[in-house]
Amino acid sequence: MFDFSSRVVSSLSESEKREVRALLASQDLDFEEGADRVALVEDADGALAGTASLFGDVIRMVAVSDEHQEYGLSAVALSALLEVARSRGTSHLFVYTKRDMAPRFASLGFRGIAQTEAVSLLETGEPGIGTYRAYLEDNRIEAPEGGTIGAIVVNCNPFTRGHRYLIGRASEECALLYVVVVEADLSFFSFADRYAMVKLGTADLGNVKVLRSGPYAVSAATFPTYFLKDKGAAAVSEQQARLDVDLFLRLYVRSLLLDVRFIGTERDCPVTAIYNGVMSEVLPGSGVAVREVERLRTDSGEVVSASTVRRMLAAGERERLGAFLPPSTTDYLRSIGTL
Repeated sequence: MFDFSSRVVSSLSESEKREVRALLASQDLDFEEGADRVALVEDADGALAGTASLFGDVIRMVAVSDEHQEYGLSAVALSALLEVARSRGTSHLFVYTKRDMAPRFASLGFRGIAQTEAVSLLETGEPGIGTYRAYLEDNRIEAPEGGTIGAIVVNCNPFTRGHRYLIGRASEECALLYVVVVEADLSFFSFADRYAMVKLGTADLGNVKVLRSGPYAVSAATFPTYFLKDKGAAAVSEQQARLDVDLFLRLYVRSLLLDVRFIGTERDCPVTAIYNGVMSEVLPGSGVAVREVERLRTDSGEVVSASTVRRMLAAGERERLGAFLPPSTTDYLRSIGTL
């Protein structure tokens, strides 16, 4: 009979980090920095037998050593993190895990919401995916019979002339276009600001409906490396992209009756390029076309991008912003004191 104890730490010592790395590697999992809390399950000798980590509202890096698989230690680690979440007032959590681990979490009350050949995403608590699906269906607009219904998922950090160009081009090809704004607050500008900029920048387009994404599109749960794309995280992006696209099919395509998804060309960012490639591979097989629109350039030939705008803002180079930002964004940034 084995005796086990569990504890939760906010940071790992170097020796603990080595143990966690080794345990994850033994289960073909990668160690990720930045966890809010790490649960450590140890045997009577103090050896690490199981672990799980909490990143915001997402549990990842769940592993149990081969010799301790039969003792339900993943449930012990999860219970410790669930208690932490409850103490914060968090009632809704995701688990991102290898697909063959999903049944264990289902037995603990987690509901599967998306999967690929390699990974699964599950959730527990409310409001869950059913609540968000009801939001989409409540905001669904009936398109003219035979009219094309399209969608674009955008971060708009901030909303640029490039975003306006992409949305404008897409709206010309659709009877109805949904613009889904990524809700995760992991960007330079808050979701509230980004959503407001998109609404203002598309107000004149009568066939465009702006929606919030909830935690179900390009979020910390479905696609965490999207927000780390300047940090060399492309190596694990394909599986996360496939998971995000699977959820897009299950949720957005079914709820909004989509025919086409629009994307901008991407030659510079490897993570976004991987994401675009996965969409182009997967979506047409499920009856959803993918339309790639060449990115807008300035008169001098420079690609209009939000990252360039952020660099300009940081460097105080405001004299060039007019070539990158529509008047609606410039006015909004002035209203919040950014300009």
